[in-house]
Amino acid sequence: MKNKICLLVLIVFCFQTLTYAQVQMNSTARLFQRELALAMNNEKLFKQLVEDYDLFHINGAYHIGVLAIVNDNHVDKEQLRSLNILNDTRLEQLWSMRVPIHHFSKLAQISGIKYIEVGEPVSPDLRLAVPSARVDSVNAGLGGLMQGYRGKGVIIGIIDWGFDYTHPNFYDTTLTDLRISRAWDQNKLSGPPPAGYSFGTEFVGKDNLLAAGSDTLYVFGPSSHGTHVAGIAGGSGAGTLHRGAAHESELIFISLRRDAPSLIDAFSYIANYAASVNKPFVVNMSFGSHLGPHDGTSLKNLGIDILHGPGKIFVGSAGNNGTVITGGLSTFHLDKDFNDTPGDTLKTVVNFVNINDIFGQTLSMWGSENSDFSVALRLVDNSDSTLYQTPFYHSLNEPFINDTILVGNDSLIVRIQSTARHFLNDKPNIRLEVKKTGSNKLVLLATSENCLLHIWNNVRMNNRYTNWGVSLSANYPGATGGNHHYGLGEPAGVGRNVITTASYRAEFVHTNDIVYFGNISSFSSYGPTVDGRTKPDIASTGQSVVSSVNSFDWSVNPGDVNQTVHFNGRDYDFVAYSGTSMSAPMVTGIVALMLEAYPTMSATQAKDILKMTARLDQNTGQIGPEGHLQWGWGKANALAAVLAAETLSNVKNIKLDENLFSLYPNPASSSLNIKMSDYNSTVKEIAIYDMEGKIVKTVSGALDTKTYQLDVSSLSSGFYLVRIQTDTAFFVERLVVSN
Repeated sequence: MKNKICLLVLIVFCFQTLTYAQVQMNSTARLFQRELALAMNNEKLFKQLVEDYDLFHINGAYHIGVLAIVNDNHVDKEQLRSLNILNDTRLEQLWSMRVPIHHFSKLAQISGIKYIEVGEPVSPDLRLAVPSARVDSVNAGLGGLMQGYRGKGVIIGIIDWGFDYTHPNFYDTTLTDLRISRAWDQNKLSGPPPAGYSFGTEFVGKDNLLAAGSDTLYVFGPSSHGTHVAGIAGGSGAGTLHRGAAHESELIFISLRRDAPSLIDAFSYIANYAASVNKPFVVNMSFGSHLGPHDGTSLKNLGIDILHGPGKIFVGSAGNNGTVITGGLSTFHLDKDFNDTPGDTLKTVVNFVNINDIFGQTLSMWGSENSDFSVALRLVDNSDSTLYQTPFYHSLNEPFINDTILVGNDSLIVRIQSTARHFLNDKPNIRLEVKKTGSNKLVLLATSENCLLHIWNNVRMNNRYTNWGVSLSANYPGATGGNHHYGLGEPAGVGRNVITTASYRAEFVHTNDIVYFGNISSFSSYGPTVDGRTKPDIASTGQSVVSSVNSFDWSVNPGDVNQTVHFNGRDYDFVAYSGTSMSAPMVTGIVALMLEAYPTMSATQAKDILKMTARLDQNTGQIGPEGHLQWGWGKANALAAVLAAETLSNVKNIKLDENLFSLYPNPASSSLNIKMSDYNSTVKEIAIYDMEGKIVKTVSGALDTKTYQLDVSSLSSGFYLVRIQTDTAFFVERLVVSN
């Protein structure tokens, strides 16, 4: 007997791309414009619109956050002012704006505006650390360093949620001076905002910060995420052993509003302040999204590309969609090259999770440049018989759809937004949000003649997108299961100018000298990026890391508390969390130590140093020059990295040159050959360090021939670091000794 199919609600928008004055919009901007028109005279829909797009009320009107690509010389700024459009940040051609919703349709008519994007949101990457990263040796000035480094004179900017400004972990080690210099709570709209910005509340100075206590409760609910992250990067320990990497650094906390314009504003705020006090800075991003193209072309990544430079470095988490997550395998990604089989139909089963406040799943789908594809949904019963199938939705038609369908006792809600050719990369994309209420199975169908298609399946809450991957499976005839590759979130996981950090569990050395743990965290996401770059860049300690939590967060489980400190009449707790959210701030702290040694170090130099000095062991195995899709180039080694940064800073006109020498054989047993590629340089020193930073062999003025042979027979088996310095450059490479 056939199920009766009843279409309860059908609102179908299949309009072509709006091109006011040749201005292009992303699909979210066009969807917002359509939903705004429906909601203006419907109180229930308007309330939902405010929540879905995180609208906020300024000067008597609701505003939407917008990013725009502009021609700066031709923008009519007077017209912006006349429409009460607030322009907070201008980074070359990238501008952030807050637009009154009743003027949104007029934005595309302003001369000089080329592209409009309603920003895509991000979510936190939540999932024994210091010794494993060799940070304690750097703090103490061991291993041949000229001094101890603890982050003094360097700004660490933490963009996150759930900050406790009063926590003693953010004082100095004497618990006298608060090291948070300022905070911007973008979600507290009572003001006053920072100078030059139109929203949020800024707190500057100890008295204002302590009076505020903590940031505003936000859409994620009570949180300690930011407090924990900040403690790893720069906490003083508050008298405990849980001290952060750069515990003398200056701290800036920004409670992010989630949307891309607010993130660009946060970047700009940190950069402007750092410039005003002439200090280098490093920004930590322990959050991500899977809505974008995963190729580094998003506007969030463009903002980083514009801002990064000498003394301006960005670090972020890889994400938590590795091999295993709570609820099962995170095979949440699927790719298919239809150029190999034009016209073929890909089938995969969309899996759901059952948690509170969930809408359903988001299927974010991106094709390759100048291609097109079509998708459909098929609802099937337990015997795989088809109960209902939607039509195929074609990317070239840019469908905008909101359907509610009844199939027997099952309801299926389908929401689609799409773009035929994205302004930034010429790629087609379709975002499909789907909810079903029954036990029937949902199959996604996709077909194309010319597309390399990528699909990501993530949880969609009622009030927000998440980065929580859910598997795509093959339990349907002819279906293909998902995989865990291309699992790095945006912007931190895929940015060309971001140091992307994976997670491993810190080693524990038992009294019998047996080393436990040290393995990659199962949740740590895999690369590469969609455009083929190896990511992540480096791995650090992110599993079961103890750090500070928010004393205003009533959701902290007392049974999880590792240690409590009583300070100024209040109890402050330390708790262990896991996630690449925890590994990224350890690398952020290491970068702060490197910047203390070399304040004008560039983002590229920092990344290269971390990769070249990475620590390898029995868990990482041998990692070649191409890197590894989960480990990056190995475990972050603060001591070797700061030593390299110190060398760069203290020798005039010297550069890091990975092509200057070659070492062979590697692994070596009795002798090591060192071959020089630039015979015009003069070698000053060859030094071999063990992975604790101790010099185990040194030779001065060694090379007067093209090739030099060094005796390593006295060295124990293990990993070492070879540093060769000439009059113009220096070279660092890992050496394996096998005796």
